[in-house]
Amino acid sequence: MRLADPVSEWSATWTRPIHDAIRVERSKLAMVPAARCALGIAIPLVVGDLSGHLLVGVGGAVGALTAGMASLQGTYRSRVKIMAFAAAAFAVSAFVGATVGRLQGPDIAVTALWGITAGLLVMFGEAPGVVGLQAVIGLVVFSQFSFSPEQAALNALWALCGGAIQIVLVAVTWPLQRFPVERAMSSDAYRLLAAHLRALASDPSDLLDPGVLDKLRTALLETQPWGDRAAAAAYQALADEAERIRLEVAGIARARARLAHASSIATPPGQAGALDAASYLEDAITASADVLAGVAAALRDGRSTIADPWARERYRTAIEHLRSLAAEPSTRATLTHAVGGLTALAGQLRSVTQLTAVAAGDQRVAPETTASTTGRPVRSRSRPSPLAGTTGGRLELVRANLTRTSEVFRHALRVGVTLAVAVAISHLFPLGHGYWLPMTVMIVLKPDFAATLSRGLGRSVGTLLGAGLVTLLLAVLAPSSAGLIVLTVALYGASVAVLRANYVIYSVGIASLVVVLLAFTGSPAPSLAADRVFYTLLGAALALAAYAAWPTWERTHVVDRLADLVEIDGRYGAALLHAWADPASADRAALQRLRLAARLARSNAEASVDRWLSEPAGRKPASPNALDAETAQGILAAVRRYVWGALVLHGQLPSAGPTRSDLHRLGDEVEQAMSAVVVALQRGSAPSGYPPLRATQVALAADLRGASPQAAGDPTPTALDMVILSETDLMVNAVDTLAHLVGVRLRSPADS
Repeated sequence: MRLADPVSEWSATWTRPIHDAIRVERSKLAMVPAARCALGIAIPLVVGDLSGHLLVGVGGAVGALTAGMASLQGTYRSRVKIMAFAAAAFAVSAFVGATVGRLQGPDIAVTALWGITAGLLVMFGEAPGVVGLQAVIGLVVFSQFSFSPEQAALNALWALCGGAIQIVLVAVTWPLQRFPVERAMSSDAYRLLAAHLRALASDPSDLLDPGVLDKLRTALLETQPWGDRAAAAAYQALADEAERIRLEVAGIARARARLAHASSIATPPGQAGALDAASYLEDAITASADVLAGVAAALRDGRSTIADPWARERYRTAIEHLRSLAAEPSTRATLTHAVGGLTALAGQLRSVTQLTAVAAGDQRVAPETTASTTGRPVRSRSRPSPLAGTTGGRLELVRANLTRTSEVFRHALRVGVTLAVAVAISHLFPLGHGYWLPMTVMIVLKPDFAATLSRGLGRSVGTLLGAGLVTLLLAVLAPSSAGLIVLTVALYGASVAVLRANYVIYSVGIASLVVVLLAFTGSPAPSLAADRVFYTLLGAALALAAYAAWPTWERTHVVDRLADLVEIDGRYGAALLHAWADPASADRAALQRLRLAARLARSNAEASVDRWLSEPAGRKPASPNALDAETAQGILAAVRRYVWGALVLHGQLPSAGPTRSDLHRLGDEVEQAMSAVVVALQRGSAPSGYPPLRATQVALAADLRGASPQAAGDPTPTALDMVILSETDLMVNAVDTLAHLVGVRLRSPADS
């Protein structure tokens, strides 16, 4: 296998974080949460200023800042729980930090313990990781003060009160907005689904991002408290319809591709018919995309109507032309099933427009629509807190990660040791605000190299632009307390708004915010700007050095991620072929579970390859079977082609039909072949016994056409037979490509 150019890989390692640093993802701007969080931090500051206890208000504002950042996690009740955990963890940590901060030895030991605990919390998910981060920040920030236990407890109490204000603001907004989370997530999902359909219209190889519908499903596990049940059920049904539309259109797009191919090899009469049919199918898919884009816009705006009659008219026109073309012999087999799919799709489009109206509260649409769409009664769902789970399950997860081979354990030790070193250095340097060093380490150091590098660059740039300039500006202008309050609220609101959209801008805002909060205790000296810049650059360098000293390179895991992907897709494809062999006895629930598992595996593998490609080049391979970048990307591309065929087979699986024993054999061989690819990936050597996939598929094609390979004539296959022929050909070709990429020798006809 060829190795990539080290110079090019080194360049990509550094240019990707720079590109991410300057890119602003506008779709991730959080304006409403930013306004709510800004109000939460303004309340304690204004009350403290008016009552003559401004520093108490600052303490409350610090707690509100922490809880506000945590409010970007979770949905409704789970969001409140996360905020409560974060506020409590911050308050306790602030008390401990203010108590032991002046004692060098205990300060180092406690900070290391806090860092290890925070590092371990990431095993439970993103939200617990946020709680751990806030706890460490509370510890290191308050460790700069020397308070008595009574004073430390009082300051912790004010911080807890500030967090409580943010929690109350989150809860009181529930009745004021109509399903804000469900509406936003559904709108995003349908917007991306519409873009996927537009791509499919001309390129049947396009696949929807595996995380799009998963995010929607996760959000719908917990609906808005006291919300309208009919609207809640409508959002659930919209998620169901999105899944159905995706599968239905996959089959239609593949039919368009077959017709486009047929038009290039057919004789002139058949060529024209196939070309026209492909064009009308493309029009129908594009019109469907326009309807879904209208649904997305209506969901986003809370409207009940979708003003898109032109797109629906184009859809009807396309179906009418396709029905007439389906009568022609050259296109009958392909179009018969495609027209049936378009008819079903039309019903789904009507359903989502009605569901959109129900979600917006339009009482003219019968609530029964939501139940009849999914075919099952609507039940109230509640999402467990991200910090919840059975005690046994949590303990088992902890035990599984308490080993040197665990990524989480290595990350936790890296964080704990590096924080201890940072605190020790901050005690040694005679510079002001030494807490900035361990705080930078905690923010920058992440479980993977790409995120650590990106955070290090963003944090450094943010501090240079924010803390440096704002410190100098405040020292020159010396604003009043009212001016500081206005500046604090504005900076915090802006920081929350851009947190997910651009980390560098967020770093500028949050670094400036910390400087302004500290200015309440006295005008910051210009020399402190240089101190903060020094500590930030040192902290980022320390985090990167810690990662380099004891790395968790993705290259050690990428092979396993790809092997998991190939294995689950082999099982999924085999199950689909067995289902087509006897449609009446197919276990559709099991097929759905396999499809979701395969989607998760694809998401994990693609993320793993992406992280791996972001790592530095020029290092020795982690193992003898380590892949080069070209092979890994080739595996992902081949799996994508395999999935295209599998999705079409899944979406067009009939409820009943003739038994086809050859499909059982092909299914077994597909699973056997994919297992051989997995073995080659994991062991670095090709196993023997690769099945004769292509020969089996050719025999299947001959049987479906009603003739053996030696027989004369080639009867036109039925619509369902055409689906089997086309998609099994695509899947077998993809499996053979995977085998070739990992060095498995394919069987020739003579071997068979």
